[in-house]
Order: sequence, then C-alpha cells, then structure tokens
Amino acid sequence: MAASASAAGSTATAVAPATSTFPRLLAGLAASRPSDTAMQEKRYGIWMPLTWAQYAERVRDFAHGLASMGIERGDIVAVLGDNRPEWLIAELAAQSIGAAVVGIYPTSIGEELLHILTLARIRVVVAEDQEQVDKLLKLRADQAAAPSTDMPPLLVETVVFYDPHGLEQYVDPVLKDFTDVEAAGREWGAQRPGWYDAQVALGQPGDTAVVCTTSGTTSRPKLAELSHTNLLAMAEHLTAIDPIAAKDRYVSFLPFAWIGEQMLAVACGLSRGLTLSFPEDSATQKTDLREIGPDVMFSPPRIWESMLSEVQVRIDEAGWLKRKVFGWGYAIGDRVAEHKIHGRGTGGLAVVHWVADQVALRPVRDQLG
Repeated sequence: MAASASAAGSTATAVAPATSTFPRLLAGLAASRPSDTAMQEKRYGIWMPLTWAQYAERVRDFAHGLASMGIERGDIVAVLGDNRPEWLIAELAAQSIGAAVVGIYPTSIGEELLHILTLARIRVVVAEDQEQVDKLLKLRADQAAAPSTDMPPLLVETVVFYDPHGLEQYVDPVLKDFTDVEAAGREWGAQRPGWYDAQVALGQPGDTAVVCTTSGTTSRPKLAELSHTNLLAMAEHLTAIDPIAAKDRYVSFLPFAWIGEQMLAVACGLSRGLTLSFPEDSATQKTDLREIGPDVMFSPPRIWESMLSEVQVRIDEAGWLKRKVFGWGYAIGDRVAEHKIHGRGTGGLAVVHWVADQVALRPVRDQLG
C-alpha cells in the first residue's frame, strides 16, 4: 500500500489517540469548523456538500434512531453498500452510543453474508440500495424456510436502506428508510435531552470502533476488532511520515469495509479534518477523481499498477516526439524522487525538474486527477 500527499510541507493537526474517539473528534470539528465542508457526494452530476455541523447533527439523529430500535452499548451494527455519506453517518452514530460497526463488502452474497451477520449477531443492517436489500430479504426468507444447522441463528430484524430507488413498492415490515430513522431519532432524542452527549462522554478510546473481516483465504472470514486507539494510532504514524492537513482533499472510492479506507477516510479524515468526496458511481470514478484533484491518495498496489498501465498505453500510442519528451521528463522526475526519498537536496536538478514538470509530468498528472 502507498500514500501520497502534495502538501508534504504542511503541518498536520496534533491528535492524542490515547484520549480521543471518533464521535468526540466529530463534535470538536462541528464546534470549531461548523460551516466547512466535511463530505461531498456527486448526484446527477452535481456535488452535494455536507458541512461538519450538518454531519454531526445527522449522526446525532441516527444515533437516537438506533437507540430507539434497541441498539445498546456493546452491540454491532452492519453496513452493506458502496461508500456514501450515510455509511459514515451510520458508523459514527453507532460508535456514539457505544456500539461498533462491521462493514460488509457490497459484493458479498449467500453464505459469506450469512456468516458475518450470524457471527457478529447483527440485529440491524444499514444497506445501500435495492440490490443489497434483496440479498438480505432472500437470506431471511431462506433461513426461515430452512435454518442453517452449522451456523448461529440469523437475528436480523431491521434493514435500513439509504437509496430508496426501486424500493417504493416494498412493504416488508423489516424495511426502514434511512431518513425515516433520522426523523424518528429526532423525536426520540427530543424526549431525552442530554442523553446523546452523555453517551459520547462515556465512550472510551479502547472501545471497539470497527470490526473488519479477514480475507478468509484459508477458512471462513474472522472478525477483527479495532478500537479508536488502534485506528488513530495508525493515522498518527502515517501522517508522521507523510503529513496531511485540513485543507487537503481525499476521494473515497475503496470500500469502507477495508481497514485501509477506515484508516485514511475515517481516522485521518476526523483527526485532520479532511474533506471527503464520494464519486457518483464506479463508471464516473476516473472523471470525478480528475474533477476533484485530490491531494491525498491511498490504495493497494493494484490501483497504482492500473494507473501506471493506463499512462504507459497512452504514451505508447502517442507520437515519437511526445514519447521522447515524456521519457526525458520521467527520468528527471525519477531522479528527483530518489533524492527526496533519501533526504538529499535536489541541487542543480531543481531547475531541470521544473522544466520537466511543466512539459511532461504535469499534463499526465492532470489527466489522472
């Protein structure tokens, strides 16, 4: 895995992982930067922003909604779907009242999905859309008809969906709209003033924040419990090497069920106050990435290899002059990068690198975002 930040010279905000939790960090950002953009999601070609104050308010409402459904300290809530603001709202809401979240990859089906839901004793699942809802309803129906004999019982009693498209005609009583849960939470919380803040204050850094699944290459996936301290310590170590500042932008497109995205988007995002951007869908990912022009990227090797292959193919298809200019510029950039990695000054290469950057390297970076 690799991380890159263009703001390498910027100073990152100090965080004390030993005393922090994600809900407390969110409350601090909502108080100090209420009108700044915390997240933005692209819908129908338009970026829809959510401020820190709005983010915190929606987390509070959904936390009240979860509590009204019986979620208590120590429980685990599952989230199944692609990266959206509602994913993080559900996560922070659960953590605010002492529960944890297990992320399930949106490609999970059948026994794999059943294994996680039963092992974590999930009663409430937050699902993205009709596709994910259908999986869960089928799973419930199959288990009701023929319960599994080699797994614990399926306990799912509520499915909260956050993309209602295609679900308008569904009448199953197990289903709830995300916004309806928020509305019910507002009413529930209005009758219990101070309850939410008390729950956040009760939270400890050593509490389980996120449950991640192992790869399951040798057997069924296991559930790894990660505390607030675990994730914030990883964020501290990462930013000690590659500083990240509040002004930096980050495009979240890798699954939140993956620990890497939890570390960058959630732990670094909340400890540094980053603005997170969510692409409209996988088909527009590259266009959205270029439009945002993120300062920070974090990905497993296959993503970087894919980007490199794309550049190489386009260079090979270019005319001989462009190939020569890029080859020269890349060689200069490679030498400068080697100097920086080993802490050496660039010396006379600085001027040559500036020229190479203008004519060869910057145009490629612009195409990649």
